[in-house]
Amino acid sequence: MDLRVIKTRKIINESFYELFKQKDFDKITVKDITEHAQIGRKTFYLHYLDKYDLLDRIVEKKFEALEAICEAKKELGMKQGVKIWFEFFEENKAFFTKLFSIQYSDKYKKKLRIFMEKEFEKKISHEEGINQTLDNYIYITFVSNGMVRLIDLYLSADTDYQDKLISEVSKLMSIITEPSIPLK
Repeated sequence: MDLRVIKTRKIINESFYELFKQKDFDKITVKDITEHAQIGRKTFYLHYLDKYDLLDRIVEKKFEALEAICEAKKELGMKQGVKIWFEFFEENKAFFTKLFSIQYSDKYKKKLRIFMEKEFEKKISHEEGINQTLDNYIYITFVSNGMVRLIDLYLSADTDYQDKLISEVSKLMSIITEPSIPLK
């Protein structure tokens, strides 16, 4: 990709991030973004259809980073893996807190849920323990929806509760991904 395109998109993304921290998404205009980025509207529209397209692409990048984390943590134990996963949300807390509070947040929560369903499909064994008796689709949907809600809870919790949440989710994920492990 052309270096100018990369630099322009970077400036647009950074300007959007700054505005997203300061204003409600609905109040951000393309004019605001272009003025902040010090580019023309025409330049913006060469890269993005509108502010919704820009947000969609930013969210896609976040999910790509999350997917890379999932790949990297495969070799780690469940507790360490869950901790790394929640660290991603902590590092991106301001963004996801804001994202999940906008009018269109259900769209992004659904994307996160679908992402999680794909990840759980890879990790949950259906041949062992209690999982053999459960419908795969219902089970994966249940776990994925629960995790999206727990992430939402994590983003709004204080540090002590976040630590407890990580610990409890680690236990739950161990039970879910390794159903033959006895409950303690």
